[in-house]
Amino acid sequence: MRIIFNKVAFVTGGASGIGLGIVRRLLAHGARVMVADLRPDHLTQARELLGPTDSVAFLQVDVCDRAAMAAAAETTLRHFGKVHILVNNAGVGTCPAVEEMTYEDWDWVLGVNLGGVINGIMSFLPHMLAQHEGGHILSTASMAGLIPTANNFIYAASKYGVRGLSDSLRLTLASRGIGVSVLYPGLTRSRMLQSEENRQPKFARPSPVGRPPGPVTPLPEAGMDPNEVGEMAVEGILHNTAYILSHGEFHDELAEHFGEILRRFPHDQIIDPGRQMLEAARRAETAAAKRALASMDKL
Repeated sequence: MRIIFNKVAFVTGGASGIGLGIVRRLLAHGARVMVADLRPDHLTQARELLGPTDSVAFLQVDVCDRAAMAAAAETTLRHFGKVHILVNNAGVGTCPAVEEMTYEDWDWVLGVNLGGVINGIMSFLPHMLAQHEGGHILSTASMAGLIPTANNFIYAASKYGVRGLSDSLRLTLASRGIGVSVLYPGLTRSRMLQSEENRQPKFARPSPVGRPPGPVTPLPEAGMDPNEVGEMAVEGILHNTAYILSHGEFHDELAEHFGEILRRFPHDQIIDPGRQMLEAARRAETAAAKRALASMDKL
């Protein structure tokens, strides 16, 4: 989307942290924004920070609730008339030791981080397609969705899921003029480390999460400014960037990780005709999608 002036965006987890940083940059570019968040107190704080303006509205919603997300789409359409940009940013994290993990931990993190993205797509994409005006979907993953980290398996599962979903959806929607991006932030000044405060009652665990062995807890003031991350995210929307990588300190580690994967391919392998035919068809379909992406870049 080369121009987002007067476009309508829906941002989950938009009342604080990276979400609020994205909201601020969207507003700076002239977009109209529905700020969605689970916490009414965070919405009140965001309202005070952004000040009075007709370009922004606020909505309390739980991204795990499919009916509530469908209603949020209808509310956005009633308020602004259309919707062009979906930002699936709401996220939570927990890292119990393997001896202490519960189904409630899995259901909560996957329900918000991956289920919330799915619910956003299912609720908003049909409207975007029906408008025939193009659009963009940005989902917030994490460097944990690219690089494996010890004692972070539940969170990593959710963010790897966002990555796979988005990579495929990007190719699928290119011919419809809808871009797809994923934001992969590292440590940012946000409320992510206080996620347990936002755990919905239906995901309550029998006992509090104990901290597993691992890295030290960062200081509250540590991390990148969320407004800086928000600026990179919106630039990614403007230029239909597939991978928005905000934290440069991960470059060498990521290169090493993917290099290790590539080194594990077998060499001089005889591939039977059936496999060759299947992969040739898949690659042709992918090539057509990439040509559609290239056409979008020229608009």
